[in-house]
Amino acid sequence: MFELKPMLSALWRNKISALLIAVQLALTLAIVSNATVIVQDRLEKMARPTGIAVSDIISVTFMPVPVNYDMAGAVAADLELLRNMPGVVDATVTNQIPLSGSGSASTYFTEPNQEIGGENANYYQTDEHFIDTLGLNLVAGRNFTRADFDVIGPNDTYEPRVAIITQKFADVMFPGEDAVGKYFYSGGDGEPREIIGVVERHLGAWPSWSKAGQVAFYPLLVTGNHKRYLIRTEPGQRDTVYKQIEEKLAERDPQRVIHLDTLSKRMAQSYISDNVMVKVLSAVMTLLTFIVALGIIGLTIFWINQRNKQIGVRRALGATRANISRYFLVENTLIAGAGLAIGMAAAQVINHFMVNQFSQPVLSIPTLLVCALILLGVSVTAALVPAIRAANISPAMATRSV
Repeated sequence: MFELKPMLSALWRNKISALLIAVQLALTLAIVSNATVIVQDRLEKMARPTGIAVSDIISVTFMPVPVNYDMAGAVAADLELLRNMPGVVDATVTNQIPLSGSGSASTYFTEPNQEIGGENANYYQTDEHFIDTLGLNLVAGRNFTRADFDVIGPNDTYEPRVAIITQKFADVMFPGEDAVGKYFYSGGDGEPREIIGVVERHLGAWPSWSKAGQVAFYPLLVTGNHKRYLIRTEPGQRDTVYKQIEEKLAERDPQRVIHLDTLSKRMAQSYISDNVMVKVLSAVMTLLTFIVALGIIGLTIFWINQRNKQIGVRRALGATRANISRYFLVENTLIAGAGLAIGMAAAQVINHFMVNQFSQPVLSIPTLLVCALILLGVSVTAALVPAIRAANISPAMATRSV
């Protein structure tokens, strides 16, 4: 037997210090378990497939200097130049850069002139090269053709006739149905947009948005004071092509300001806050666990120093080193078990509050149990060294003053 009655009696005599360790473990479990689900949620979000050949894509933004600039002519000439460059797979024009944190969105409906009950989606104005340029997977319908493409001025009123949407947006708008051939509408108007194709995945402009992945694409160029291109290169050729693009574009038309970036860098910038949160919470969890371990080590050493004589007497009466070590380990496990039981209840209460107030992920029972077992393991491990030290106390030294 583990001599539970003497243990409980000893813990009662030292109830304040035992209670402090139990409370510390409870608070640590409540914080660590909720931090764990947040870290898991952020890591899963950052690991999601984008549907885009991110590592091979370069983005270009340019702004012309002349006031009366032929934007449509410049776009056509630039894209022809870019597509013919060595190492380039394809190039497209777009109103916004994917995964950049900057974009446009609207509310869409399945019935004309509807104004409530719609679904939000990010949208892009692009051309028939966008699927090949982004490396998207067309799972239904067809791509845009040049006949679908329109060019309008920045102040013109225009409603797209056709669209390609993502599978996620299709599932939201037409659950359980084939979206190709169906129509959807912008809020407050009766102009139909026919869905001619569905791509498997595209996260859109805002990866952290709750509607990320709900995207629509229109075959349209709106002339204005700036324009953006996306250039997809052959694998391993991105950096080589990157060095040449600005020079080639400036050589073709020097009367503009050009800015280049990689889509990988754009995506990393969009995930900065998630990365920071993961690092901060990981550091907090590590620090709290370390502090708990130090507290357990300190308390166990303190109790051992108080019980030198009792340990010596037990050794003299035949108690083995294993008996002594086991005594302190079981005593520590009792404290840890009580603290973790309280911590599991506290963790659920805190998580319920965070889910309701901040839309944080729900803490699952398996995750909570894993965190509790890890802290129990840390607790037992922290008490192990002092327990072994207690087992090595000599009966003669411990009873010298008896």
